[in-house]
Amino acid sequence: GRDCTDFTEFPRLLEWAGICRHLRYDLAGALECYDMCAEIEPDNVEMLVRRAGVKMDDGKAEEASDLFEAALVKDPSSRDALLHRSNLWLLKGDIDGAKRDLEKCNRLYPNYLLGHLRLATVQMQAEDPVGARASLDASAAASPNSSDVRSYRGELLFAEGKLDEARAEFEAASALDPGNPTPYVNGALVAMSAPDTTTGMPDVARAVELLTKALEVDPQFLTAYLHLGQLRLSTSKSIVEARGVVELYDRGLAECRSKDELRDLCSMRILAVAQIEAATQLGMETFSM
Repeated sequence: GRDCTDFTEFPRLLEWAGICRHLRYDLAGALECYDMCAEIEPDNVEMLVRRAGVKMDDGKAEEASDLFEAALVKDPSSRDALLHRSNLWLLKGDIDGAKRDLEKCNRLYPNYLLGHLRLATVQMQAEDPVGARASLDASAAASPNSSDVRSYRGELLFAEGKLDEARAEFEAASALDPGNPTPYVNGALVAMSAPDTTTGMPDVARAVELLTKALEVDPQFLTAYLHLGQLRLSTSKSIVEARGVVELYDRGLAECRSKDELRDLCSMRILAVAQIEAATQLGMETFSM
């Protein structure tokens, strides 16, 4: 039998308990587990990073910054600290700070896919398509068959107005990983932006199909709920159809992972209900606000 007095694995149990609580957005519970683990392992850099992540999600940017700094003092080459601190810089609106951390991360770990993808995102936000393309090329070198690389490349092409090329990238991304919801949502945006060659109108049916597929593979994907709800509400022809949008938002509310997601979906639901009530009060037989 196993020695029940051997507590060497206890920190790992605490860590996993903290991760599970963090994923459920139980921030206080997650921090309690991580703090206990840090007391047992004061030199554990990863635990400093995890605690910083909880502080970020709790809106305590300065406390998160202190923890990231402590992690990087202990290990200046900590990949996780550099990667996740870049998110903190972005929250503070400091794009240059985010780029510095990500560029250092990528120099230290040239085959680390997520670092290159994150830098490409920051460069796209900074309207630096040349830099973003270089980062995506580095991502493709690190992982040639990555669905995420194709999806990010599609986003860059979409931002440049190259819709046919963007659509091809999103379709390739979905083929590489059918369980990735992001390419479906991005493909839906292309469908709504590129007029059908026959009708000259956006391909609403295709957009709805892709957004529905995104929610099939990930019922918690907030962006799909928001886009699908707006699209279905704008094309509803009856009060009954419009009420289906409220039901869609209710499904999304049951799947929310954070307070921000809850707020965004609640806002969209309130707007939908208000439009339906206005149409009902006006005695409208069709729904067209």
